[in-house]
Amino acid sequence: MLQFIKSNSLISILLFVVLGGLFAFLHTQQGFTHFPWEIKNYLIGQKLNQGFRLYKDIRDNTGPFATLFYQALDFLSVPLAYNPYIAFGIVCLQATLFHQTIRIFDLMPKLGGLAFGIYLLLFHLTTEFYVPDPALLGLTFLLLAWKEIIQQQKTLLVNDRVFLVGIYVAIATLLFPAYFWLLPWAFISLLFFSGISIRQVILVFIGFSIVLTITSIVFYFRGNLPYLGQVFQDSAFEFQLISLSEGKQVLFFYAPAVVFGLFGLYKVVGNPKIRAHAQKAQQTTLIWLFFSLIAITNFPAYHRINFVLLLPPFAYLGLNLFYLIKKNGLRELILWTLVLAVFLTQDQDTPPISHKRIIPITGQKLLILGPEIEEYLSNQMAGPFVNWELAKPLLSELNSYKNVIIVQAYFAKDQPTYIYDSEGYFAKIGQHLPSITQQYELVSPKLYKKK
Repeated sequence: MLQFIKSNSLISILLFVVLGGLFAFLHTQQGFTHFPWEIKNYLIGQKLNQGFRLYKDIRDNTGPFATLFYQALDFLSVPLAYNPYIAFGIVCLQATLFHQTIRIFDLMPKLGGLAFGIYLLLFHLTTEFYVPDPALLGLTFLLLAWKEIIQQQKTLLVNDRVFLVGIYVAIATLLFPAYFWLLPWAFISLLFFSGISIRQVILVFIGFSIVLTITSIVFYFRGNLPYLGQVFQDSAFEFQLISLSEGKQVLFFYAPAVVFGLFGLYKVVGNPKIRAHAQKAQQTTLIWLFFSLIAITNFPAYHRINFVLLLPPFAYLGLNLFYLIKKNGLRELILWTLVLAVFLTQDQDTPPISHKRIIPITGQKLLILGPEIEEYLSNQMAGPFVNWELAKPLLSELNSYKNVIIVQAYFAKDQPTYIYDSEGYFAKIGQHLPSITQQYELVSPKLYKKK
């Protein structure tokens, strides 16, 4: 099997695409419901197309460029059920970039379609990878930056294309703010392993700054620039340690990739078969891993998909096994062991199962004061609270006059027909804004209807 993959690049790549597409199709037929954060992204696109302003009218911390992607999906009326196909298409694009970078710059002896296949395989570790999440979207531009850095390292004749490195990292940051911590990776990789000049270092910084400056100007004229700054502070510059339970869960699902990558690193250290420019690429990849660990401590949430930035480095390091190990039988064993480990790991995943609906209405303008975001799939969402964890502090601090004014403005702009209050916040709103709560009557437990 390994010989076939290495000798038939195009055919093996097409085979991997067909198999991956089949798995995406089978996933859509399993009857699973959607992840809460997946529904949240879908609702953000809806609210933006209804004229609401990001962060000011929509309380969330998703990167601004990612919200544009979800807005485009809603504008094109792409249903949530197509998410596995969209995510698979993004992963295929990334696998192509990964494969081409290794092949074009001759980082390893000819591997055929193996680099593409290994990359695609590792993106089946968990069902969360079937969602076009901001972390997955941003990873595409990190791979583009990696490709540009490797190109500059190929020779010492660094050119002004380093400008693109800054642009790619900036776009990745605006898709997933914690990716800001990969900017030092880009600078260090260029400074240590290429003949970059001070002028070209400044070009990287200018490329990064231009994208952020243009975005800031747009937000300034829309009146929500301070909210953008707060989002970046909370999602890229707020260090926090992952809990032990979350860490164990992430480590379990990423274990096949981690073991594969570390085994490849062990084999490559000090090996004389690695050429000079390939050594630079290996070291650049290790620096990527180091700054990824810093980025992880700034994640706004520890969903498994947010850790995807670890997979390209581990995939690249692990590929060393397939040309440093001489015995064909052992290489075949490594490949099939990795395939088996990936699918056994995914088999242990428990995607969200569809639950019985708790709100007995359909097609109504609904506001939910609670985490039951899936109820919006059967109704039209009212209000800005797509992210309940960010909405709770506002509703819990209504003693502040500023917060009362904000809540009053939300109801004035988008008043719901029904309100479902699972956590008792409607009564708190009534203590400060009785003119709003008096317009509603209780029609069933926790459900209010406009009179």
